Amino acid sequence: MDLTRINANLLVALDLLLTEESVTRAAERQGVTPSAMSHSLKALRELFDDPLLVRAGAGLVPTPLSVELRGPIRRALRDLERAVSGGLQFDPSRAERGFVLLAPDFISTLLLPGIARSLVSEAPGIDVEIRPVRRQGAALGLVDAASLVEGDVDLVVAALITDLPGILSEALYPERFVCLVREDHPHVGEALDLETYAATPQVLITISDERTPGLVDHALAERGLVRRIAVRTRFFMSAALLVAETDLLLTCPHQLARYFADRLPVRIVEPPIALPVYREYMSWHPRFDADPASRWLRGLVKRVARDAVGAD
Repeated sequence: MDLTRINANLLVALDLLLTEESVTRAAERQGVTPSAMSHSLKALRELFDDPLLVRAGAGLVPTPLSVELRGPIRRALRDLERAVSGGLQFDPSRAERGFVLLAPDFISTLLLPGIARSLVSEAPGIDVEIRPVRRQGAALGLVDAASLVEGDVDLVVAALITDLPGILSEALYPERFVCLVREDHPHVGEALDLETYAATPQVLITISDERTPGLVDHALAERGLVRRIAVRTRFFMSAALLVAETDLLLTCPHQLARYFADRLPVRIVEPPIALPVYREYMSWHPRFDADPASRWLRGLVKRVARDAVGAD
């Protein structure tokens, strides 16, 4: 295809059409009339010699070519946006763009209110989308890293237990494990002994499909004990809510436990075994390291984390 035939505005329209799968919604997002967006779709169909979107019932569905184009078009536009903004001084008060962050649900809950307040006061034209992490294994995994490399995600905020080649990271705040139980738990008092801990049915937060023993299980096995996992979930928030309604015990990050202890009839109990302290990180691809907009985003997340959890 001759690139001189391509109008950059058509690619923006294509990205919106493939995202919304609606001429009307795509037109609203681009600030044009539905008629103008229909003309853009007609030009795109001629350009690619493909219908791109076809009618199915009351909506539009993408053709196989559109499915293949969606990712590359999105990455190309984001790279172009970064290239243009990177050559200029980034002014968040005047900028109009979006950022995509990956984060577990409990970190989103802790940080998103502060981020939203900052955007309203400092950057009213900037949008933020939070997506869940998609880990493989216990650490920040290959799927998350691929999202950074491909440019689909600007920043990952999560625990980084092992280094990932080619990915830059900065620690946000230290974190430790505690236990969470409901206030009137019938078997757990102010202190928790090892035998009670192992005997109490527990809810386990697991982000991946792996069912290999974790650090708690290894620590118990060294003492000849095995804990009973009654419920497994991938959602931090639902795990804490479940604890408030049952006699289940949850071993979880302290910031999550503190958040719910302030809002629900639950209380924090120190675990009866020594568990490691770790850190929550923000991670990004090196090609965005010097980008003024990306640097502003990282500064915002770092500031909000400090305010939310008392990070240094």
